Order: sequence, then structure tokens, then C-alpha cells
Amino acid sequence: MLSRVAERVFWLARYIERVENTARMVLVHSNLMYDLPKKIDMCWYRLIELTSSEELFAKLYDNKTEKSVMQMLLVEPNNPGSLMSSLKSARENIRTTRDILPKETWNQINQLHLLLRSRESDVQTRSKRNALMEEVIQHCQAMVGMFAGTLSQDETFAFLVLGRNLERADMTSRMLDEGGFFLGQQKHLEQVQAYENVLWANILRSVSGYLMYRQHVQTQIEGEGVIKFLLNDRPFPRSVTHCLLKVQEMLDALPDGEGVREEVQTLLRYLQEWTQFEAGSEELHAYLDHLQQGFIRVNNSIYQAWFIPKHVAA
Repeated sequence: MLSRVAERVFWLARYIERVENTARMVLVHSNLMYDLPKKIDMCWYRLIELTSSEELFAKLYDNKTEKSVMQMLLVEPNNPGSLMSSLKSARENIRTTRDILPKETWNQINQLHLLLRSRESDVQTRSKRNALMEEVIQHCQAMVGMFAGTLSQDETFAFLVLGRNLERADMTSRMLDEGGFFLGQQKHLEQVQAYENVLWANILRSVSGYLMYRQHVQTQIEGEGVIKFLLNDRPFPRSVTHCLLKVQEMLDALPDGEGVREEVQTLLRYLQEWTQFEAGSEELHAYLDHLQQGFIRVNNSIYQAWFIPKHVAA
């Protein structure tokens, strides 16, 4: 398999997962706007901070409003991390690797691309936007299902799983950071303490983890339990530990992956050294920040192993 083809497949999976996760992030923030009292400050700009887009946002927009944040996150053509830009990148990667991917995936991503183009104006109306985000998530999950059900589990499949799970682990950690940040900023308010379980229930729903948490943890929904579940629960497919184990599993199908394996095992050991962090604490933020830096190191080791020609790497 050519390194440039492997790189496109890897990023195809990351982009599709990024599209889905962006939609999930917007949905959970909108739902919290409905579920929490109006006197609790829900800042839309926090979503820009969550995606590390502050500098670009400042260049493109003057005001930190819901309208400008949604434009930036969802359809801004000058933002390479926007939902629309990520979708276009995924579509281009499928187009250039159509000879090794099922035809159905090309049809599916075109349908999603046409859907977003035809309903771009919906992003500025909250109810229409939420309905659109639900459709985006369904389309992305359909594509993941097509890959799982129609591809042989060879090198192509391995790079898809690597990309998807690395992106997914990163976004799960960011959603936890979002919940912790919100509590850390406003925990002194009694109404926030009263509605804390609503916040964490929405965080679980953002990763489709509400039912699994209730079935497997079987305790009241509270911050520390949700954090541990989404970081350490091995069976749940969107927990950070599960995602890293899937990355590790795929390394058995690929040559020259020892450097990647070392970085993944370092992160898994770090996750096993769990400390019962208080939700909203600075210690939790530092822990999650360290994890996100680790994901960058895993990504870089993947590039060193398979995408950078050996004579260039030397």
C-alpha cells in the first residue's frame, strides 16, 4: 500500500469522525441551553476555545455571538476545521481512493455534501440546526457501518480504524474538558450545583453513552463517575481507553509500528494511573491536556512510521 494512499485513508476516517463529533458538540451545547436555567451563563464562544480556534475566529469575526460561532464551526470556508471543510476534505480523500473503497461510501458522502449545501442557512436557526446535526450524525454512522460491513480487514481497514479512534479519543477528552470547565467557572452558584447532573447527562448523550453508563455503572449520574467511565471503560466504544486499545489492535496488521505502539502503551499506562479527580478542578484540566498532547504524539509517530518516506525522515 502506497504511503500517500494510506495517509488519505487515515485522514478520511479522521475527517468523517470530526464531522460527526462537531455535530455532537453543537447538539449537546444547544440541549444544555434548553435544560439549564437562563440565569446560568452558557457561552457559545466556549466551543471556539474547545476546538482551539480562537486566533482564526478573531481574524474572521468581530463579535462572539451564537450566530458567528455557528458560522465558524459549521460552514466557514476559511476555517479548515469547520464541519463543511472537514466534509469536503473527507469527500476529496474518498474521491482519490475510490479504487480501494466501496462505491456506496462515495454515494453516501455525496448525499451528505448535497444535504449540507442545500440547508446551509439552517445553521442559524436553533431548531433547524439541531435537526440538521442529527441527520449529519446518522449519515456519518452509516458510512462507518459501510466500512465495517464491506471492507476486508486488511491494511486499508487498519488505517481507517487508526484515524477514527484517534480522532474519537481526542474529542471525548475535549467533551470532558468542556464539562469540567463549565463547572469550574460557575460552581460557586447554587443553581449550577443543582443542575450538575443535567450537565453530565448531556455530556454522556453527546457521545451516545447515556444508556451504557446507566446499564454498566448503575449509579446516579455525577461528574466523577462520568469522567471515569468515558476515560477508562474498556467495553464502551467511545471511551478513551477503548479507542486506544483499538489503535493498538490495528498495529498487528501493519509493519513497522513499534514507535506507535510505545506511544499508545504510554497513554494506556497513564490512563490506568487514575486519580479520582474532582469535576471542574484544575487537576482534571491538566490531566486531560496531557492526554491531548499524547494524542498528538501518537499522530506524529504514525506519520514517522508510514507516511513520511524513510529518506526524508532520516
